[in-house]
Amino acid sequence: MQPQQFLDLVQCAFFESNTQRSSAEQVLLKYKDECPDEFMIYCASAFSNRGIQNRIRVACSTLIKRLVGLIHPPSNQIIWLACSQKTKSDVKLKFMEQLIDPENEIRRSAANTISEICAIELPRQEWPDLISRLTTNSKHTDILIKVSAIMTLGYICEALKTHQSSGISEQDSKVILMGICVGMDLNEQNLEIRLTAIKALQDSLYFMNNLFKQQEIFTYVKNLILSNAICNIQEVKHKALQCLIDFVKQLFTFLPAFINELFQTTQASFENQGEISIAAIEIWNTVCAEMKEEIMQNGNQQTPESNAVDCCVQFFKKNYEGFLLPFMRNLLLDSGDVDDEYQGLSVPDSSCKGLAFIIEFAGVNTYELVKNFIQNTITNQQWEYRKASVMAFGALAEVQTKEIELLIKSALSSLFTCLIDQHYKVKKATAQTLSRVAENYPQCFHEHDQANHMLATLLDQLNNKISIVQHLIWVFVYLTEQLQLFPNSIFSREKFTILQHLASTSVRADIKNSEISLIDTAFMAILNIIYSVTDTKLCNDYLIQFFQQIQLLESGTQVPAEIKYHLEMGLMSAMHGCVVRLDDSTTPESVFESIMKTLSNVDSRVKNDYFYVLSGIAYAFKKKLSKYSSQLIGELNKPLSEPDDMESFKTALFCLADIARAMEEEFVPYMNILNYFFGLIKNPNFNRELKLQVYNAISDIILGLKEKSFQFLGDLKEILKLGFAASMDLTKSQQNVDQDYAERLKETMTSFYTCILHAYCEPNVPNFDLRDTVDWFIIFCTEMCSLKLKPTIEYVRLTLCCIFDCSHFFQTVPETKIKLKDFITSDFVIELIRKMSQFNDKDYQECVSFAKQLLNDVYGFQLKLY
Repeated sequence: MQPQQFLDLVQCAFFESNTQRSSAEQVLLKYKDECPDEFMIYCASAFSNRGIQNRIRVACSTLIKRLVGLIHPPSNQIIWLACSQKTKSDVKLKFMEQLIDPENEIRRSAANTISEICAIELPRQEWPDLISRLTTNSKHTDILIKVSAIMTLGYICEALKTHQSSGISEQDSKVILMGICVGMDLNEQNLEIRLTAIKALQDSLYFMNNLFKQQEIFTYVKNLILSNAICNIQEVKHKALQCLIDFVKQLFTFLPAFINELFQTTQASFENQGEISIAAIEIWNTVCAEMKEEIMQNGNQQTPESNAVDCCVQFFKKNYEGFLLPFMRNLLLDSGDVDDEYQGLSVPDSSCKGLAFIIEFAGVNTYELVKNFIQNTITNQQWEYRKASVMAFGALAEVQTKEIELLIKSALSSLFTCLIDQHYKVKKATAQTLSRVAENYPQCFHEHDQANHMLATLLDQLNNKISIVQHLIWVFVYLTEQLQLFPNSIFSREKFTILQHLASTSVRADIKNSEISLIDTAFMAILNIIYSVTDTKLCNDYLIQFFQQIQLLESGTQVPAEIKYHLEMGLMSAMHGCVVRLDDSTTPESVFESIMKTLSNVDSRVKNDYFYVLSGIAYAFKKKLSKYSSQLIGELNKPLSEPDDMESFKTALFCLADIARAMEEEFVPYMNILNYFFGLIKNPNFNRELKLQVYNAISDIILGLKEKSFQFLGDLKEILKLGFAASMDLTKSQQNVDQDYAERLKETMTSFYTCILHAYCEPNVPNFDLRDTVDWFIIFCTEMCSLKLKPTIEYVRLTLCCIFDCSHFFQTVPETKIKLKDFITSDFVIELIRKMSQFNDKDYQECVSFAKQLLNDVYGFQLKLY
């Protein structure tokens, strides 16, 4: 390929129409695999050529950034490592030269791509002089060189963080940190250098935890960032406060050492400063979010993190007014007129979130202050005050205590008054708050003496603006989640009225594409209602109604494509919710036939949802299904033959497995598909995550077919042995990703072996074809379920059940029976049983009881648990 041809392809791949773009992308991807060196050189040469358009130069840089870490199939290593040393040196040189390009976007693009290469090379101790060169340049007298060096250092840290690599030494980390801090010096007069350095520090924090254990370094950097956060230059102040958000997250355990300084630095920025106020408040919101996460993960354990939590709690209890008062005053501000989801945070939104956090951690002393604010503003003539009152109510509702529940119950009817307020923003804030109350205190609705009036108001307000209705729909989602707990509630008694209103709302003509999530949310509530129904006649009635809606959509009704897609997805889910409660006797043959005919013609984008419904139909309508088996399996063949589309492949696979289980022996004409699945398992290049699903599907198919599939036993044993071996090999890997996969694979293989036993073995009938698999399994589970590996207790149960199945099915095979006796009475298995006995769960205790009985009755072994 000639250089100009290459540039034309880049132009097409990045900037032309979809059809041409796709074709150009494919050619480029093929070219980088076939000629990686030439590909890299062409990209670097174009990027360094100032005679080429900037957008083409940046596109070439972006190509390298995106592709260097991808696998190069011919060599089975990443693209960058597949290139020659000369190519890599030339590329790095050209990109380093562009760090002083006069154009800012070129400098930034160069820094970005250099950082991606660094993320590969630094962990391999390659490009050893880069860090020292950049840190030297961070002190350069030439502003352009200085800015580019600091920016590149920051990008390198960001890239290493993205790749979760710790590929730089502590000495290099210190050099990077000091190089960045030079640019943050309060005497630095150049604004771009100050801002670039603060952003670089933010990107580098991921690597600096160990360095900050050195008191001198921590104090220096902490003072530097706090000083920048009170700078008179607004851009510097804002950037420093944003950096502090990451600073407190990464250095949460250090908070006790500077929490008072942090409060003094940020308090003055809580109000009247727009985006600066948001950043200041978000620092404390981040602190509180870290506290919640720590409490959830470690409970009452004493750790540096728990000490930091205790310190913060005491600080909030002592200083809560310094947060609550400015935060509540901020609620009086207008959030702006933009309502879409891309708006981002506003000062009132941030303050409301912060208010909830402080109420939670400062505790009961805050309730009276917030309650008084709500009471003093909820009937105010100015809408801003009413909106602020409602938002404060919402913050209160985020915290779950008995005292707050009583406050909410007493004030909920007043909140409904605000839902019919004349001002749109009061209504919208009220809808948001009601959704919070419904999520955390559903009983306050269900048990309220004015619940009838509340339901009527909510249903009436579903005719309001979509931006309000979006929040009201969530109220219904939360209130319908546990209807069985409130059988006497008006929301339970009128659930079908609610369902009809939700269905009508989901087809409102004024829903725009940007508001499409409303449809999905409405169907979440509809599904909750369906799941609460036990009457099969009602389920059948609703099945027919949902099916008729799909018929209507498919009949050519003028509905925008995206909205039609989401409606059909929702209707499919609703149909699935209905069919799993039915059986062959509930739905007439003519209706079933009409349903099958219509569903097979739905929009191709909802085919996965269609297969999901088919799984439900296979479960419910076993007798009716056979008539349509050829049609259904024919439709499944396409997604099953295209495993690159992982989601469609998995959905079709699950559906096929459900159909096979339902059809049992009637699936025999289609069972040769097992040969295709065996090929996928044996293919070393096939996606290993999908292999787990293929094993599960094979299990379902053979359990349905049983002895009818005996001809495949040789292949089944082969893939069983492959799976056992892969599990044991991957467990020894040093890579976390391999070890995680090995955990899932060993569970899959244990279940797969259990299914093979149940498909082909009978009690008291000798089975010599599978006796060798017992030896494999003993080796496998001895290695994979060793208590030294700390297996989950559920995996211990799964393994023991499979061991007991072996004992059950091979009692009549003398040699195997002896091996199993030695194994089952060995210390290894006894220790697994003893481990299980320490857990009180009913399933685990039943497993232990069965083990004791088996050992006693079959092997004459008295099990002592302690």
